Amino acid sequence: MIQQKWIISLLGIYSCALMFAQRAGFSVAMVRMTSSSTKLDNLTESGNGPPCYDWSETLQGIILGSSFYLYWLIPTIAGNFTEKYGGKWFAFIGVFIPCVMTMLIPWAANQNIIILIIIQIIIGATQAFTYPALFYLYVQWFPPEQRSKANSGIQIGVSLGSSIIYLIGGYLCETSIGWPLVFYVCSAFHIPWLILWLYFVDNNPVVVIIENNDDDDNNGKIKNFQNFDDKQQKSNEKKKIPTTPWLKIITSTAVWSSIISKSACSYGYFMFLSKLPSFLHSVYHIDITYNGFINSATALAYGITCFLSPYIVNQMIVKQYFKRPVIIRKLSQTIAMLVPAICLILITIFDKEDDKIIVIILLIIAMFGYGFVTGGEWTMVSDYAPNFVGTVSGITLMLGFINGILAPYIVGLILDSTIASTIIQRWHIAFLISAFYYIFALIIFIIFGTDQQQYWDVI
Repeated sequence: MIQQKWIISLLGIYSCALMFAQRAGFSVAMVRMTSSSTKLDNLTESGNGPPCYDWSETLQGIILGSSFYLYWLIPTIAGNFTEKYGGKWFAFIGVFIPCVMTMLIPWAANQNIIILIIIQIIIGATQAFTYPALFYLYVQWFPPEQRSKANSGIQIGVSLGSSIIYLIGGYLCETSIGWPLVFYVCSAFHIPWLILWLYFVDNNPVVVIIENNDDDDNNGKIKNFQNFDDKQQKSNEKKKIPTTPWLKIITSTAVWSSIISKSACSYGYFMFLSKLPSFLHSVYHIDITYNGFINSATALAYGITCFLSPYIVNQMIVKQYFKRPVIIRKLSQTIAMLVPAICLILITIFDKEDDKIIVIILLIIAMFGYGFVTGGEWTMVSDYAPNFVGTVSGITLMLGFINGILAPYIVGLILDSTIASTIIQRWHIAFLISAFYYIFALIIFIIFGTDQQQYWDVI
């Protein structure tokens, strides 16, 4: 029997997989949705397949980033509400509405670009409930020593969702239905989660013991397993909702080290997520099926280290490799940010089509290194602000994930500009911007990052 807290963790992984499957699916479908991409494949609009659109790189960036127009703002509000009302229903909203809206994307694309962007905004706004809700639930259900494992599942879900849809997305685009099937399949994936979430999830651990009766088989059976000791359970039941110290939070160096770190990581990751299929297609002319395999490999490499790094970091902390656990977490974060930065810089050295194998390897290494983020800053908010984890995680995600808008848009502007004479040189400029952003943010995090509970969080 699986304890309920681990079922909640698995469903948390599932919900994040759904979120990023939708985003990755759009970036794959975009290769077939745009007329410029189909021309590269020597395809024509015969009228028998799904339509394609004459969207510039900048407009593609606007569409891909539109799911973040409210996404960057909502987590703070949602995080504050989860502390008052719990996370179960906010997480449910974060999956149910995207399920419906994703199915409408092919229709919206045919109707009007504005309608498509509005639907993307609605999807992003409701998906923004997911992270704060999960952070809240994990604090309620998991003791401190297990939270890093639960929190790392969020990023594992990101990897699984992206790798699966990258793997099958190319094949779905090649069917008679074409690119709309990517969105229909993504929508269908949401339905089992909605049913399981309603059945298994509660906001807090509750012990329900069935009274003894004459049936020996039922004596002393426990319906729900308690995850903490009695003292912790009573504390959860009696805990009063404190006033949120907004000013102290937004002026905290610990919070800002998280914001800047997440911002750089988010910029690099969303550049990969939204534009990597386009990069491989436009520069190296890789067909959409093989393109999907490469993107799936990068996502899988990321998922492997997302899974392993919390265990590696926890073992190093238990064995006291360093006197202060925060040093180990900073080491993990350094790997997560420095490896992608180095790989992106190295990619700019290779500017010939014959170098594509080296470039692909560097892209996979970059994402493999980035996966160490789950052993670094990603879990530290739960350490330094356990009582206001919903609000603080919301703020850090809000200002970090605004790069979901900026990354595809900035890359699109660079590609449409005349800043360099060739397309590959313009891509290299985009990569260098991300690399130096990583390095700058890492320096800030090393100086100011902490895992110590902050004075304003003590209740």
